[in-house]
Amino acid sequence: MKFPNAYSGVKKIFTGEILSIIGIALLIITAVLALVAAAAGIATETADAQTASALSAVAGGFLIGTVVFGAGCAVLMIISFILQIVGVSKASKDEPKFKTAFFLIMVGIISTSVSILTETASSFFPSLFGGNVLAMLEVFFSNLARIVTILVTYYIIEGITSLADRIGNEKISKQGKTILNLILLFLVFSLIAAITSDVFHHNGTNAIIASVLSLAAAIIEFVAYIIYLVFLGKAKKMLKEA
Repeated sequence: MKFPNAYSGVKKIFTGEILSIIGIALLIITAVLALVAAAAGIATETADAQTASALSAVAGGFLIGTVVFGAGCAVLMIISFILQIVGVSKASKDEPKFKTAFFLIMVGIISTSVSILTETASSFFPSLFGGNVLAMLEVFFSNLARIVTILVTYYIIEGITSLADRIGNEKISKQGKTILNLILLFLVFSLIAAITSDVFHHNGTNAIIASVLSLAAAIIEFVAYIIYLVFLGKAKKMLKEA
């Protein structure tokens, strides 16, 4: 085996990606449940007392579902993320472009942490800095984390393509370049949908719009990562046979 570290690393990234795709599937279910719950909540405003009570119960049930599936998604994403970190770190010993991906992962961790901290601070101290500053920081760093995720994917594919060139596997190299452009297109569309969703406040009609956009973003991301997973599988096989 010519690149044992890269093989071990890509294998871990591949396993993590499987878990990530399952997590995205749960996220899609969560978004659908949230959409139904929001629609039921709006319907209660114009319904009679008996119907409104039934709709409230339905909305409550679907909201519980969003918590359960959302928690499952979070657990899978955390495990997937850990596998990605370990895999990229291992692969970086054989290919420098994985080092860039690893650095970006660290940037992503910082961005996500700051986003969570600012969101928590705005919840406990809504009037701090006028309230708007914390909200703007939360949106900025959460979207920065999304952009960094796209860049990490970019450099992982670039790293695999570079390894294919070094091995002399022209087929994987060409596929890598084609898939890279396709996945970036999908992920950018997903990013736009996610950012647009953040613009809407989660109440009334706007909650439905936000849920629809979140669902669209999740579906686009799901398709992109299925393509990415297939490519990782081929790369893993290439590195094993090299």
